[in-house]
Amino acid sequence: MSVTREKILELGEELILTKGYNGFSYQDISTAMGIKNAAVHYYFPSKETLGTSILKTNSQRFEEMVENMQNRGFDEWHQLDAFMKIYLKSSRENKICIIGSLGTDVNTLSEPMQQELQKMVERILAWLAETLENGRQKGVFQFRISANDQAIQILSSLVAGLQLARVLGKQAFKSIHQSIWEEITPSAANSNSENSQSQIIK
Repeated sequence: MSVTREKILELGEELILTKGYNGFSYQDISTAMGIKNAAVHYYFPSKETLGTSILKTNSQRFEEMVENMQNRGFDEWHQLDAFMKIYLKSSRENKICIIGSLGTDVNTLSEPMQQELQKMVERILAWLAETLENGRQKGVFQFRISANDQAIQILSSLVAGLQLARVLGKQAFKSIHQSIWEEITPSAANSNSENSQSQIIK
């Protein structure tokens, strides 16, 4: 991949996470990089192509993360922990996630971007549900609703939690993060989970 193209993707994603999709223009990217707008258009003829590429890049990163965890033999608890740490990092950096950012602007997105966003969210939810169900069968997790509903509940809490933290401060997200673990962790393992979380969120 061209270094310039990669840098445009990075800046585009950064702007989506901080300003929102409709809050930036190619001028913001070209100014930050010290290049002309025409150079941005060379790699991404339209903002739609840039946005779609950013979504595909995020999907690829997610798949690589899942594959890496499987190769390293992570159990279900550590897989979910690694996933939730992504949101903790975003909270520390005062960012919202790409799902939350683009979800806010979804009605103004092009159809290809809407489809790519939906595909990414469905893939994450499918993985979450599978991880939760496998963990429940092994006694790692405990919840009463279906794994699919629990996955939606967790992802919704993480996405909305980042947005709420922008208003109320980082501690709000830490509370949401901890409550997710308390809700799905069996009481026998709860103390271990809380100790682990206290170390993570420091």
